[in-house]
Amino acid sequence: MNRLNFLCTHGRKRVATMLLCLCVTGTQMACLLPQDDQIITPLPQPANRPLRVLPGLAVPEQREAIARYGTNCARPVFSVKVEDPNVEDKIAALWFIDPIERYIGGVPGNPGTPVSGGSTIRDIRVPSQFITTLGTFTDGRKHRVEVVVTDGDFIENQRNDAEGNPLPFLDITRPSFRTGTGDAGVVISVPAYRDDYVWLVEVDTRPCQ
Repeated sequence: MNRLNFLCTHGRKRVATMLLCLCVTGTQMACLLPQDDQIITPLPQPANRPLRVLPGLAVPEQREAIARYGTNCARPVFSVKVEDPNVEDKIAALWFIDPIERYIGGVPGNPGTPVSGGSTIRDIRVPSQFITTLGTFTDGRKHRVEVVVTDGDFIENQRNDAEGNPLPFLDITRPSFRTGTGDAGVVISVPAYRDDYVWLVEVDTRPCQ
C-alpha cells in the first residue's frame, strides 16, 4: 500500500510538471513557472513633485543684460517660465536685487500674486514695483537680479550659527495632510520645492532713439 501511494504521488508530480512544460522545439524545452495569485499594488504617486525654471525661456534670454530706463526706452521686462508636474499647485515668486546667501535683508521686491494652477508650465512676470526699484541702481555696476520660485509658502526661519546666535534665512514650507479618520488616520508631510534664476543687470539711463 505504501508503494502504491508513493507511485500515485510521484505520478501526480510528473503529470503536473509535464503540464507546466511547453515544448518549443524538438531539442529545447521551456517551462512555465507557477504564478502565485498575489496582486502587487502599484506604488502611489508622490504627493508633490519638484518644479523647475525652464532656462531657455527666460526673458531677457541673456544672463547678462542691460535694463534701459532713459527717455523713449521701453520699460524693462523680466520673466521666467516654470514647469510644475502638479497642475493644481500655486507657484509663488520672490524677486531680489543683490540678495545675500540666506535671502534675508537686501532689496527684495514685491512677491506679486501666486500663479494659479491649471497647466504644467506657468509664466512668472516681474512685478511693476520691482522694475521701479531696479531703476534706482544707477551706479554703472552689474547687479544680481534673482527670482526664487516655490510650490509652497515662503517663510522666515532661523538656525543658530557656530556661536549659538540666531541666523535667519528664507525657507519654504507646505502644509501636511491627514489620510483616514480617527486613530486610523495618518499625517503625511508634503515637501515643498524651490528653484531660482539669475541675471546680471546693468541699469542704463541714456535716452533711446
